[in-house]
Amino acid sequence: MRRWIVPALILVGLLMVPALSGPAAAADVPVTLIAKNVAWHVGNDSAAAKPTITVAPGDVLRLTIENHDGFNHTFTLPHFSVNDTLVAGAIIRVNITTTSSDNGTWQFYCSIPGHTTGTYPNLDGMVGWVKVSAPAPPPPTPGFDTVLVVLALVGVAAVARVAVRRKEK
Repeated sequence: MRRWIVPALILVGLLMVPALSGPAAAADVPVTLIAKNVAWHVGNDSAAAKPTITVAPGDVLRLTIENHDGFNHTFTLPHFSVNDTLVAGAIIRVNITTTSSDNGTWQFYCSIPGHTTGTYPNLDGMVGWVKVSAPAPPPPTPGFDTVLVVLALVGVAAVARVAVRRKEK
């Protein structure tokens, strides 16, 4: 009977791994946002205008915002209560910690007259978006369910064998 203790402990350990691993840690998400030619760009001046920056709830979005134009801009992101002025050539840093209550897509823009058109949150022109959404769950570990079925069958066979031996005595 003692020879089944080690396999039973291994099975219990395998079953406990998902419960003990816990949720994924929040990430630091560094992004450089550039104001150039009355448009927002991520990473460099020639990147596509009107970017969408995607983060997960709990992440810390660490924005470095650079004004490469020869005139002022603002970085305005109402959902996160950010409204900072960028003088020509300025570099500022904004850190935003997201939560699950921030799930959604939030528009940021320059509030200087003429740099955007329309009404918030549907502005056009010098705009971009911060999208907060939970990452897709990872695919299941292939074969783990098969291992569990095999281990369950081995357990049933072992119990049946012990029951037969007890009847024979």
